[in-house]
Amino acid sequence: MTQASSSDTSAEADRVQFELFEKMSPSERAARMTGITLAVQQLAFSGMKVRHPNASDDELWLRLAAKRLGPELVKKIYGFDPEQC
Repeated sequence: MTQASSSDTSAEADRVQFELFEKMSPSERAARMTGITLAVQQLAFSGMKVRHPNASDDELWLRLAAKRLGPELVKKIYGFDPEQC
């Protein structure tokens, strides 16, 4: 039996999941990944909102960008410095 790809997932569950992915068309897989990516972004946005409850949505998105891209790049491109807020 092969080892599961995650410690909280059985090898059987992995096998079934990969079989389902193999049956999807490329556009179905892309749509699934897009949905997962959007869900993760919304989760990160919600966490940022908890940490900075008085920030505008624009500021929160810039703070997320700074987390992903680095504060120096966000400051250079958008003129936003999360350390100054």
